[in-house]
Amino acid sequence: MKQRWAPAFTIVELLIVVAVIGILAAIGVVAYNGVNRSAAEKAAQSDLKHVVIDMENTRIRSGDYSTSLSTDFRESPNVQITVVSAGKEPFYNGASAVQNGVIFAAICEELVAQDVGKGLNNGGQTQNYVTGCGNWNYGSMQFTGWDTKVWSTPIPENVLTDYAANFTTNDAWNKQGHEGAVKRFYKALVTRFKQQGGTFPITSFWDYWATPGNGGVQRQDLPTNVTMKPRFCAEARPTNYQDIVWSITEENSLTPGSC
Repeated sequence: MKQRWAPAFTIVELLIVVAVIGILAAIGVVAYNGVNRSAAEKAAQSDLKHVVIDMENTRIRSGDYSTSLSTDFRESPNVQITVVSAGKEPFYNGASAVQNGVIFAAICEELVAQDVGKGLNNGGQTQNYVTGCGNWNYGSMQFTGWDTKVWSTPIPENVLTDYAANFTTNDAWNKQGHEGAVKRFYKALVTRFKQQGGTFPITSFWDYWATPGNGGVQRQDLPTNVTMKPRFCAEARPTNYQDIVWSITEENSLTPGSC
């Protein structure tokens, strides 16, 4: 009598089945993580919209924005909200072309003093990636730091924002910190410049060497007709995804990135 073998998988077939299951599992994990990440980002954005309401209610009651949220404000689970800045900033009306450049210069120097140009390298050490702004001439100015950059007039807004958005470095040890600092610095510079009445394109700075006796374009004091406007900026970070950060201002301007 011939012996009959029951149908069964061969080793090759079993290996194929295991491989397919592994691939499907990996796809499922990636999709699951993607869904969680998207949900965390949407929660952060939603919380910031409620931050605007909370801050406006405080301003209506007290006349100014608070440096902290109301005690009854509740973030979404695993979302951290930080009020980065709150107060009043000047808004200059009727600035001349040179005064417009002076506004830009003052904000640039303010950001350097506030360490906005600093970031962490991969070892956790703080590096000063954007160190200064100066070398003022009628038709140009210079940012100093790890990547010195000269900007010549006229300077449209998109030239600065595009530079920040596309800035890259091949230095792997400092890549994240360096690129993040440059993007953060330029974003804050453009935002504050417009908030304080600055207008694009910037068509003039001044000659640092100019005096009434030797010619050149002299620096002009800022306009005296200054309006102090309430300002605030808040950030939201999902605690499980620290690389995700969104910010919002009193203008209800929700944008990716830090204040």
